[in-house]
Amino acid sequence: MTLIDKKLKVMHFVSGFKNGGVEQVVLNYTSLLNKNYNIEESVIYQHMADPEKLRLSRQIGNRMYQIPFKKTHPIKNLYATYNLIKKQKPDIVHAHMNLVNFFPLMVSKFLGVPVRISHSHIARDNVNSKLVPFFKKLNMFFATDLMACGEAAGKYMYGNKNFTILYNAIDQSRYQFNKEYRKEIRQRYNIDKNTIILGSIGRNVKQKNQKFLIDIFANYLKINSNSLLMLIGNGLLSDDLDEYIRQKSCTDKVIRIKQVLSTEKYYSAFDVFLLPSLYEGLPVVAIEAQESGVTTLLSKNIDPTVMFTNNVKLLPVNMGVKCWLQDIRKSDRKRSDIISDKYDINIQYKHLYSYYVNTLRKKLGNV
Repeated sequence: MTLIDKKLKVMHFVSGFKNGGVEQVVLNYTSLLNKNYNIEESVIYQHMADPEKLRLSRQIGNRMYQIPFKKTHPIKNLYATYNLIKKQKPDIVHAHMNLVNFFPLMVSKFLGVPVRISHSHIARDNVNSKLVPFFKKLNMFFATDLMACGEAAGKYMYGNKNFTILYNAIDQSRYQFNKEYRKEIRQRYNIDKNTIILGSIGRNVKQKNQKFLIDIFANYLKINSNSLLMLIGNGLLSDDLDEYIRQKSCTDKVIRIKQVLSTEKYYSAFDVFLLPSLYEGLPVVAIEAQESGVTTLLSKNIDPTVMFTNNVKLLPVNMGVKCWLQDIRKSDRKRSDIISDKYDINIQYKHLYSYYVNTLRKKLGNV
């Protein structure tokens, strides 16, 4: 039986399955791979998952498995990983866990999985710096193939080693500007059509630098009182962020939306999208924002290859809010209509399938 005839079996390992960018990338690709090819895909996660994301993933054909959290139960985690891989007998294990990709890749190597992919979704991490070089070496040792979401994420994880870039592609048609979406969201939250909405989407964690975002907005509010900040996301620092908003006396001007299953309508409602992260790989939300055409202001800590429209700018986060305020004020709110093939999921999922098949063929010597 050739590779074309047999069902390709792929196991994806992620840390959690909630509303993060990594999970969205996995969903975007697996939905079309499952629909169009003879493939069986499983997703293995550790933290408590978002029920709606789980339902959606199962609906598009993924098998979902939860295993013990490696940080608190490392032995149980490895044991569960071993049992799953041994039972499923995958052709490919695709690890999306960044610096700790080696956990499932190590077990996969022991069990003889032919293709073991280490995928880097970050260009920096907040792990103890002494462990980082060791973790990177383990990733490269146990992997057969190296992958990253962009140049910065690849060079961070693998140095000068060769790696393949898999773009954080999306369904572009879902995110294009829609006047009805804009009207719907503004009516839902009783927002006047002339009010300027600054928007941001992301987990409430240190990485996203959302206190700095509040500083930006608090200062912009002094310039334009007819403005609002819409923050979509939840996380460990949610309570701290709410307290900081109170301290800045702008509670009634900040709309906090803890969680939404689909974000595409919100980009149409925004006038400016901001992402002042301390570090990122290649954030999916930055791609989604640009697809909507909204003015997009990003941290200089983000891989510049994420930029593909003329309506996006990278700004420093260590020099105060002034330059951010200037670019918000300069924004003419005109929408860009540029799209990019490399971030089009309807093109990129075919490249991933070809990559899987060709890589497996090389490992097995199968024509």
